[in-house]
Amino acid sequence: MHSTSGQPQKGPGQKGSGADSGGGPGMGFEGGPGMGPGGGGFRLAAFSSLRIKDFRWLWLGNLFSFNAMQMQMVARGWLVYTMTGSALALGLVSAGFGIPMILFSLYGGAIADRVRKRNLLLVTQGCMCLMSLVITVLINTDLIALWHLVAASLFAGVIFSFMMPARSAFIVEMVGEDDLMNAIALSSMAMNISRIASPALAGVLLKIIGVPGTYWIVTLSYGLTILTTTKIPLGELMTARPNVPMWDDVKEGLRYVKGNAIILSMLILSFVPILVAMPYQMLMPVFARSVFDSGETGLGMLMSATGLGALVGSTIMAFLGNFQHKGLLMLINGIGFGLFLMVFGFAGSLLTASIWLVFVGGTSSIFMTATNTLLMTNTPAELMGRVMSLFMMTFGLMPVGTLPAGALAQAIGAPFTVFLGGAILFVFLIVAALSQPRLRKLS
Repeated sequence: MHSTSGQPQKGPGQKGSGADSGGGPGMGFEGGPGMGPGGGGFRLAAFSSLRIKDFRWLWLGNLFSFNAMQMQMVARGWLVYTMTGSALALGLVSAGFGIPMILFSLYGGAIADRVRKRNLLLVTQGCMCLMSLVITVLINTDLIALWHLVAASLFAGVIFSFMMPARSAFIVEMVGEDDLMNAIALSSMAMNISRIASPALAGVLLKIIGVPGTYWIVTLSYGLTILTTTKIPLGELMTARPNVPMWDDVKEGLRYVKGNAIILSMLILSFVPILVAMPYQMLMPVFARSVFDSGETGLGMLMSATGLGALVGSTIMAFLGNFQHKGLLMLINGIGFGLFLMVFGFAGSLLTASIWLVFVGGTSSIFMTATNTLLMTNTPAELMGRVMSLFMMTFGLMPVGTLPAGALAQAIGAPFTVFLGGAILFVFLIVAALSQPRLRKLS
């Protein structure tokens, strides 16, 4: 389907970008006569993929899911830090999420390439909802302990190992290659809307109804995710080699990545930012409580600032559509991500820190969207789950990276820890941009 030179071709699971699966006039994505050149139906480019009915349901489900995750992250972080007063404990809970993703993501990707992705999403979403309900009951009955949160984090990591490759590959089934970057950007936009609104909402709810009530809202949001997924048809079943052992499928995916210089470079490029830079999010409770002395409201403000910047970044990417200089765009914003993170590390006030976090969120969002798009457009449909499982494995490294980041913050302080991570990222991407011209030329 694809040559090792990385030239994209459409796989069997990709639909043509012009196909309308339920959109059309009256849906807000096409205009009438006189709205565009020659009176043709003018399409709002920033929302082109939302004309596909199935993708709209998936997008809405993502919004509910991201809302649950963001609120849970704030509530859990506050709960852990108030229970222990330890940045290391925050890192321990976060690391519990990442370890299973590293161990099981390859199998999750192989399964995603074999089964109906909608059904796999329903099973994993149901598990997330059930787990959230159990933790909520433990909190409401005052039986919650740190080990419960670590165990729940481990369980969530296992679930996400199967959910995320399936979700990414499902997007490719729904939209064509021309709309793929738009669909990824809009998915990122859903996440970033949640990053703005959900932490602020969680901060307010923590003050009004406390951690127990906030966790009930999280559980409800996971339930709504399941409801929207039931609205999506089954999708395509890709079992070209049903008698082949699962491990052989995994090895086939690894061989493909090893033999494809572009895919391998992109995965390596995504590894360092996730490991050294993204753990700054885990340290937000430390900045809010110990650095700026601003409590729950300050925590919500810091995390919402990051989300605001990320929303701006993903909106820019949605408007860019099938932009031709994605490699250069990715590198510039990755370098900016490291630079702004360094500046944030030593911000003198909550307001200043929030302003710099807007830039951190914007550059990181553009960097990750461009990376994700380049991976998908250079991968054949029948290998999409396995390749994206490797990409998701790098996300599993982020919680693992929070463990040394938490220990380092305990020893030298959160500000210098964040500055150091930003500096490493900045230098790494400068070197990559100068030494790998093919990355700059990716489109």
